[in-house]
Amino acid sequence: MFSKKKIFFALVMFLLIPSIVYGNESRLLEAPIYIDDVPINTRYIMREGHLMVPALYLKHTGAYVDWNDQYRSVVFKAKDKMFALPVGKSYSDDFNQSTGKWIRHPLPTSTIDFGGEPFVPLIDVAKKLGMGVRYDPKVNRTFITTNLPIAANSIESAGTTEKLVALTFDDGPEDYYTPKILSILKEKGVPATFFVVGRQITYFPEIMKQIAKDGHGIANHTWHHPDLRYQWSSTVKEEIISTQNEMQKVLGKKPDVFRPPYGAYTKADVAILNEIGMRNILWSVDTLDWSGMSAEAIMEIIHRDASPGGIILQHNFQSKARLLDGTIEALPRIIDDLQKQGYKFVTIQTMLDEQKGQNPPAEGQAIEPPVSQPPAQEKPIDQQPIVPPPAQ
Repeated sequence: MFSKKKIFFALVMFLLIPSIVYGNESRLLEAPIYIDDVPINTRYIMREGHLMVPALYLKHTGAYVDWNDQYRSVVFKAKDKMFALPVGKSYSDDFNQSTGKWIRHPLPTSTIDFGGEPFVPLIDVAKKLGMGVRYDPKVNRTFITTNLPIAANSIESAGTTEKLVALTFDDGPEDYYTPKILSILKEKGVPATFFVVGRQITYFPEIMKQIAKDGHGIANHTWHHPDLRYQWSSTVKEEIISTQNEMQKVLGKKPDVFRPPYGAYTKADVAILNEIGMRNILWSVDTLDWSGMSAEAIMEIIHRDASPGGIILQHNFQSKARLLDGTIEALPRIIDDLQKQGYKFVTIQTMLDEQKGQNPPAEGQAIEPPVSQPPAQEKPIDQQPIVPPPAQ
């Protein structure tokens, strides 16, 4: 067993190897930490021999991470453990469930504020959460074993050999591309699934109603379209639930399927989806339409990547630059070409209900590696901050 001092020394030596420096974060280096044997990069600061990382990085371990504005504290929660690290203080306040009281414990270093973002001592936090930390000198790497099994919840395609395919559209509703898409789908007699943004529903409730009236699937795509990896756990939950509530208000129903913006999420975000009862839907065919891709280029991708049980990613966000004109031109061709190949178009909900030969994950089954980078470059509907707001 390595002592704590040896682990710290090993981390310092490991992190001194060349690392990537990003232009907009030139004061910070970046290096991978292996979480349940999956390398996930983090920005870091070495402070008095302690490895300090963004507090939100700990979401990759499966722990819930939140911000208490009143006490300027980062709050961590995993299983029966909950504690707070106040910024600028070298102690933690640990919650005792049996007494309902908070007990103060000293820490070897304090949580720091870097540009409005709290950085915490990685090793101390991981150990307080009941996780294992080890350094492997053979590969010069640090490993964290989370001891937090979370049920798998990630679907890129349906496990079926039947020629089913699902068209999906993200980021709407809106009033330019969505009516055109609905018109084409109606003409072709084909259903699709619309992953909608909550605030967009408030702007275009009638179009939202038309989507449902036409028999298409509806699905949750958060309220503001943020990158969930950089949101507090309570914010992630609110993004999802608020959108659910808006759909219930406008349509009288709400879905159990969800897609994270950019396809990006952490292990903690999946735990929240499991808690709420949402199925996490990604994609197997990325048309890259958000980038202004031409209809011809989109068709090349469809012909290359379409397969039984496939989920096709497209968009219906507002665009003054008319970036989705290729989507509108390609859509009838996608439908005609795939139908000629024997494909049947279904909603995500129908596809998942009809898939055969695939059992749901057992309770407590370990999750797939948490996504540290988006599987594709999904276009944002606007620019969202990727760091928590400055502490007040």
